[in-house]
Amino acid sequence: MADMAYVNGSFMPLGEAMIPIEDRGFQFADGVYEVIVAYEGQPFLLDEHLARLQRSADGIVLGLNCSSLNLEGIIQEGIQRSGYDDVLVYVQITRGVTSRQHAVTTELTPSVVLTFKRKPIYEPQLRTEGVSLETTADIRWSHCSIKSIALLANIMIKNAAKHRGFFDAIILTDENEVLETSCANVFVIREGVLQTPPASDRILHGITRGFLLDVARKEGIANEECAVDLEMLLKSQEVFITSSSIDIFPVRSVDGITIGDGKPGPITRRLLSSFPKLK
Repeated sequence: MADMAYVNGSFMPLGEAMIPIEDRGFQFADGVYEVIVAYEGQPFLLDEHLARLQRSADGIVLGLNCSSLNLEGIIQEGIQRSGYDDVLVYVQITRGVTSRQHAVTTELTPSVVLTFKRKPIYEPQLRTEGVSLETTADIRWSHCSIKSIALLANIMIKNAAKHRGFFDAIILTDENEVLETSCANVFVIREGVLQTPPASDRILHGITRGFLLDVARKEGIANEECAVDLEMLLKSQEVFITSSSIDIFPVRSVDGITIGDGKPGPITRRLLSSFPKLK
């Protein structure tokens, strides 16, 4: 078993992977990405991830039909080459390589990079006890629905939260409206209703987020996409965060204020069972 990479047509051990220094992804963060989890060798929600990758590519006017790249085949081969049962697959497409200048004056060949690593194993208490979050102002760009590789603001938010002893931070608008965390979507349960901020340019349209809304509808859990402000969140019976890499993490407190009874609630636990290996 080994971490693997795929760079523009070739597989190799991750430590041997390289890109040109004038790749626009390196110099300008001019690219998009996806993170996909494979359970027991099978990519989870792959079609949804690849559809979002195309939307992100269109969002930065990359001029690329992602279906022409055979990403499904590359992903499956990379998973097999890694030898891991549960794999974290990272897909990155940049505009390509050219002399460093802001404007692109010629048509470029996009750079296609994938990495294949063992899916992170989290401490069990993160799900049985939940995580603590803080709140923070939004310092990011205004097109968060595009899964851009320009993540410096998110990194600053995450690192500041970790430094202060929190798992992550919930990003708020100037009006204290809840958006998302630095790398996850936010759900609350109020009076038995599952609620999450509506899909807009202010949040990432999480694949796991959409999956859980579908699960809720199928299982008869009342749900809605609606504005959630900080006061509503703090008075919720349950709060949890979601992403492809973490699945679901219950939230026990926000800014030091306990959510519900401070333990994962019944709806959170019920939704946890929707994921492979979390049943």
